[in-house]
Amino acid sequence: MPFALPEEVLSAIANGTPAIQAYRQYLGYSISAVAVTSGLTVEEVERIEAGYRFEKGYRDRIARALGLPDGIFDQMSDVSNAA
Repeated sequence: MPFALPEEVLSAIANGTPAIQAYRQYLGYSISAVAVTSGLTVEEVERIEAGYRFEKGYRDRIARALGLPDGIFDQMSDVSNAA
């Protein structure tokens, strides 16, 4: 069964907010909290949210930190694949 995005997240994405940032904000997490939980640095999380290309594993670590399934961000058009 596909993972349904909450209306608030879809609306934020439609208004130009990057998908990972929209979901993080919807769930009420700070960048610092996501960084600690995912094992990434604050700068890495900020760069991933800004659209910089990182390995897929980094996006999955953020997804898990947010309590989301692995691969969720691969399904969204504003999240690019690793170079």
